[in-house]
Amino acid sequence: MAAINVTPMWSKEGGSGESEKYDSFATKFSHTEGYMVEAQPGDSAEDVLATSGLSVMDIPDYGARHRSGADSFVDSKDAQPLGPIFWVVTVNYKGSRFDSNVDIEWTDSTSSEPIDRDYNGRAIVTDNNEQVEGLTYELSDPVVVVRRKFLLFNAYTISLYRHATNSDTFLGWPPGTARLIGISAKNQFKWNMPLEQWDVTARVQFRIPYMGATAENAWYKRWRHEGLFVREPSAQDLIDETDPSTWPIARARDNMGQEVTKPVLLTSGGLQERNPDAAIFKYTKLYGSLPYSALGLI
Repeated sequence: MAAINVTPMWSKEGGSGESEKYDSFATKFSHTEGYMVEAQPGDSAEDVLATSGLSVMDIPDYGARHRSGADSFVDSKDAQPLGPIFWVVTVNYKGSRFDSNVDIEWTDSTSSEPIDRDYNGRAIVTDNNEQVEGLTYELSDPVVVVRRKFLLFNAYTISLYRHATNSDTFLGWPPGTARLIGISAKNQFKWNMPLEQWDVTARVQFRIPYMGATAENAWYKRWRHEGLFVREPSAQDLIDETDPSTWPIARARDNMGQEVTKPVLLTSGGLQERNPDAAIFKYTKLYGSLPYSALGLI
């Protein structure tokens, strides 16, 4: 069975808007449309509601957007008979403007980090100038949690940021100090319906440079230049006595001439360094660098 004619009813046209938090614009919409449908005898309400393709203004399908362009979509349809062949169909639209609110929460993360320097940067040693090991420092890093909605979410692009620090200033923090430590995105897909917005929660941790580190290498791995082997001159080898890099490598020895069993400090040239305050620290880069402003979180 099929309807014969569909005529829009101006008397059923209407709509309303709603503003949240006293905004100067509507954030929620609802619209109403009415149609007079001439059906065939015996047509059911389901037949009438499925009517389409009969006139310039057909009865919209579920999920169809309002013709005004507002973020309002067909939510329900109601068919009431006026007689054997005439029906009044009421179409209801509902929707809301894209939610651009950004929820920001500041918290912190505490971790125990190994230290070998005191607050003033001096080496931590015993009265006999031996290095003290095993000490840790409770390092508290600020963490910002950002919650907002996105129309699109690209998991691959986000995965790149999970392995990169900020190359630009982000929330006032200089390049190299911010790292995306967690992100979640949730959406609900419905068949033949407009795509819902993504609920995204991102966590960014800011590392305060410590133990002499700079902002650029705040997330670098810091390690002391030391080892069991050192460079030593040898009369049996043809070497350049003025260039330690040409000296052979041998097992380091203590003041008693015995081979050491623990790593010793090394100079930049690989010689043994006996002054703990002159220890050299190296920084190894583990993360890439990307512009965090491109994430669109803020």
